Amino acid sequence: MTVEVTDFLALLALLLGGGMIGAGIMKKIKFPTIIGFILIGMIAGPYGLGIVDDVDLINLLAELGIIILLFVLGLEFSLQKLRKAGIKAIVVGMSELSIMFFLAYVGAFSFGWSHLEALYLAGILSISSTAISLRIMRDLKLVKTKEFDTVITILIVEDLAAVLLLVILGNASAGAELDFSGIGILVLQSLTFFVIALGLGIKIIPKLLEKIHDLDIPEAPFITALALGFGLAVLAHFLGQSSAIGAFIMGMIIASSKHSEHITKKILPLRDFFGVIFFVSIGMLVNIMAIPQVALISIPIIILAVLGKFVGNFFGATIGGHDVHGASTVGTAMVPRGEFSFIMAKQAVDSGSVRDTLYPVTMLVTLATMLCIPLLLKVLPTLADRESLIPMKILNPIFIVGRFFNKLMSSADDDSQLNKMVKNHGPKFFVNLMIVVAILAIIDYFNDDIVNLINQLGIPLAIEPEILLTIISILLIIYPVISLLGKVEKLVTNISDILSTKLIPTDTQRIEEKPLHRLMRNIFFIGLILILIAVIQPYIADIEVLPFLSFIISGIGLAIAIVLIADSVFVFQKLSHGHIMDSLMKDDEQSEPE
Repeated sequence: MTVEVTDFLALLALLLGGGMIGAGIMKKIKFPTIIGFILIGMIAGPYGLGIVDDVDLINLLAELGIIILLFVLGLEFSLQKLRKAGIKAIVVGMSELSIMFFLAYVGAFSFGWSHLEALYLAGILSISSTAISLRIMRDLKLVKTKEFDTVITILIVEDLAAVLLLVILGNASAGAELDFSGIGILVLQSLTFFVIALGLGIKIIPKLLEKIHDLDIPEAPFITALALGFGLAVLAHFLGQSSAIGAFIMGMIIASSKHSEHITKKILPLRDFFGVIFFVSIGMLVNIMAIPQVALISIPIIILAVLGKFVGNFFGATIGGHDVHGASTVGTAMVPRGEFSFIMAKQAVDSGSVRDTLYPVTMLVTLATMLCIPLLLKVLPTLADRESLIPMKILNPIFIVGRFFNKLMSSADDDSQLNKMVKNHGPKFFVNLMIVVAILAIIDYFNDDIVNLINQLGIPLAIEPEILLTIISILLIIYPVISLLGKVEKLVTNISDILSTKLIPTDTQRIEEKPLHRLMRNIFFIGLILILIAVIQPYIADIEVLPFLSFIISGIGLAIAIVLIADSVFVFQKLSHGHIMDSLMKDDEQSEPE
């Protein structure tokens, strides 16, 4: 027993001491310290020099590190922060998250990865590193700026989305297939646990902590908070959820207590301790020999990760009202991946439902996104260096589209006509979309029963029963899909009319309002097409007798989207020479220093 304790202490000494040596080296060369932790782990681990070869113990420490990190993250994440950020800030976060998630999913699927693997990679690439992004903003001395507030808001939205993704993908990994009806059930189970635990906890736990505080035992609130965090982690695991998610939820619950600040201060050293252990352990779990095998596939994924994250956040920050330099700063700061990427990759590989190469791919992507920051700050027009080494005309189209939505959201704040229009058409749009989802989900759920019933009754059919059900599904969703198109067209017409009056002088309105309408129509229809493909794709992917149908639907959707994008570029060229460009760029000119 003494030998085992000694071995464990030696492992801790290596994890902490070696980690700090690696961090010190990285600090000297002005790289993120996390890279040092990971590299030391890779060198000392079972796939490196083999100094530490107990994989089970490494996994245990990594799992404990994940639980502590998410518990502390929950303590720092409060619902009040999200409310204070406002709807516009949430829209900014969700827009950049959606862009990166979609690009990553499509990219992984095009590589021949399964749906679950593509979803995991999309999640890994979608979530930025909170620690590194905030460190970048502090190093640039931008703490007391609008850009810093935007980065914090986006990180809050991303952290919440990451937790939901961990729950949903974790449950999906435990199942046999990620089919259409299964997704709905998994989401419902995950959200039910999340809402019930959070709802009951917020009513009970703060009162309990108040009683504990009245005992006048200095360490009592801190110890009780840890016990509650570990307790909900165990309960979550018992109910089939992720134990780390249980810890995160308890952190959020405790954050609503008036003693949360005192508890957080005491737990922060624990976070630093287990944070080092987590990152070094993660490095130890990386098979160095597998890195050359995944280097080739990692290159396009790295390019996608950097460009997708920058473009998504640049666009989102533009919606939030930032100028080109501010939006570029936000986009650059949000590029690095870190904590959640490793957590998701570990969960995916541990489940055995994805290929083992996902782990070294995640490692290479994470390291590359950290290391490219100095280059991005030099090349892009940021607040750190306003000079741009790339042509500004590359960023202007993204900036202009983002400003359209910024003007639209600003109009929603003070324009009763737009509010009325959204209230009239918005609910109808979502009702029709839910009808499409419901029709496909019901037919998918009862598909096998209907096919078996037809076969048992001996009903003569000229075609296969599954093909017949597919035709019936298409016929049933035609009307709500056409209705969706109509609602989008009405929304576009009203929005473009409002924007025309705000952006275009009266004497040129007739000349410029038609291109504006076309551009807005293209943007909204591209979004609708992507939504419909996302809804229909999982359903048609399960039709074994028509394996090619999935590719046909995706191909048609992609072709239409390409045509609309090409038309949008052409229309943008027209608008760029008109008054709209001048109006949208005017705020930037006013914000430039004299």
